[in-house]
Amino acid sequence: MGTALGLIKGWAGKPSHPPLTDVSVGAYAVGIAMLVLGALGIEREQMAHGSLLAIGGGLALALPTAITGLLDWLEISKGTALWRVATAHLVFMLAATALFALTFAVQLNGYDTGEVATLAWILGLAAGAVLGVGGYLGGAIVFVYGMRVLGHRDASVADALIPGRSTRDCGGPGRERANHAADEKGGGRSGR
Repeated sequence: MGTALGLIKGWAGKPSHPPLTDVSVGAYAVGIAMLVLGALGIEREQMAHGSLLAIGGGLALALPTAITGLLDWLEISKGTALWRVATAHLVFMLAATALFALTFAVQLNGYDTGEVATLAWILGLAAGAVLGVGGYLGGAIVFVYGMRVLGHRDASVADALIPGRSTRDCGGPGRERANHAADEKGGGRSGR
């Protein structure tokens, strides 16, 4: 893998996609909460402004988040269970992004009027639900399939925190944990 691509994707055990999703999901969640609070009449003008800023922040991170996720997805063996779950994750996250973009567009006038549009908070809640399903699927990719997970339970603190210090890229996304398990059983990385 090229150096520039490697920097975009992150390192073995330190992928770029998950932290980007954390920030964008947090921004979207704040935006949804502000839309609902504003619709309930709580600090209406501030919530109308803040919701756009938060959702706009999430949308600003959508492209780098999608690129890093797509780069990981492209390395998964097609037709596998992991690929099917990752593809569903990709579809749900793209749908959520489209719904958040629509929410932003509908609420845009609310920045000037200081009001939360009814359709905006409804779309925001729908986008949040779709985002939740996509996030659930993303959790399965990491916590069930172990994609981009090294699983070095006995690593020192320095080895765990500094990318590439003693860990090695074990063959790409989704293979790190499997290769590490093979190493522990004495199987090594035969044929790679």
